[in-house]
Amino acid sequence: MTSFQFFAGVFLLVSVFFTDLKADPSSTAVNSTVPIRPRFNEDPGRIINGTLAAMEATRHQVGIRKALNDGYFYGTGHLCGGALIRPNFVLSAAHCFVDQIIYDGTFVPIEEFIVVMGNLDRFNSTNALTFTIAERFMLLDKFVLATYDKDIALLRLNDSVPTNHPTIRPIALNRNEIVDGVVCQVTGWGLTEEGYNSDYLMTLDVPVIGEQRCVEESDLGSLILPGMMCAGYLEEGQKDACSGDSGGPLVCQSKLAGIVSWGINCALPKLPGVYTEVSYYYDWVLEKMGEDDGSGDHSGSGDGDDDGSGDHSGSGDGDDDDNGGGGSMTILASSISLILPLFVSLRLMLN
Repeated sequence: MTSFQFFAGVFLLVSVFFTDLKADPSSTAVNSTVPIRPRFNEDPGRIINGTLAAMEATRHQVGIRKALNDGYFYGTGHLCGGALIRPNFVLSAAHCFVDQIIYDGTFVPIEEFIVVMGNLDRFNSTNALTFTIAERFMLLDKFVLATYDKDIALLRLNDSVPTNHPTIRPIALNRNEIVDGVVCQVTGWGLTEEGYNSDYLMTLDVPVIGEQRCVEESDLGSLILPGMMCAGYLEEGQKDACSGDSGGPLVCQSKLAGIVSWGINCALPKLPGVYTEVSYYYDWVLEKMGEDDGSGDHSGSGDGDDDGSGDHSGSGDGDDDDNGGGGSMTILASSISLILPLFVSLRLMLN
């Protein structure tokens, strides 16, 4: 054996050894230094183990895109999801608008975004409508990256969706707490379990985890603040929303109940997805839209039919939001993620 053959053999053995170490799942365990997952950034998100969404159930789904990127090639600007709740209003997550370069909680100007809706394939413009953002309402002047508190953004569009548009319809808002165990749907265009971005809208069923159970039985504990809700699989993990699904809808009983917000990694046991609870901010949303919070007409989805197919779809002429239709949702999951600071992850390591 020549010296060259000897050293080549040693190099091969060392390479195999380190390859095995890199593939070890424990190297990405929650208790490592992996930070709380971003529900978006350069990694535009994933619905883990979801299925293809149906148009009939997801006509409220919108995509929030970077205008510059989408201007180069339609569909490439996808950043976050959102839900159409009135013909000219969209509900999404505040963290979707955080400056990812400065990354200190500063918000990017609304002129840099567009809102696209009307097609399940984000690269297909058939029946799709594109809007700019005329006004953005948030509860914070600067986003708190350490907590993701008040992760909600209401967008007034520059125009309204025409009545009876074939593939777009607003969804009713949920105004009551969703109890533990109710199965909901989350949707998004994020990364799939294969590791690539989905061209087609994906959907996933996830059960709601009550606040007390989420705090006591998950590894999230005190990270769950008022206005947040948990959904997912505590014991087995495997299914979840992830980066790029941020801002997208969590639909429970045909109403918008949650907004994809944050989580730690994706689809791991004891680490369910965390969503902004729509009912907690219900009155604020109606106030910003110029509607009262009484028992008047706030449907945004027509005459209250369960499929949201009323004669005045999106006109706000229907029944109260709790009675309005929003479409039977077979939806996905974050959405999600802007990385919560590293010290939050370290808190979990110390538990």
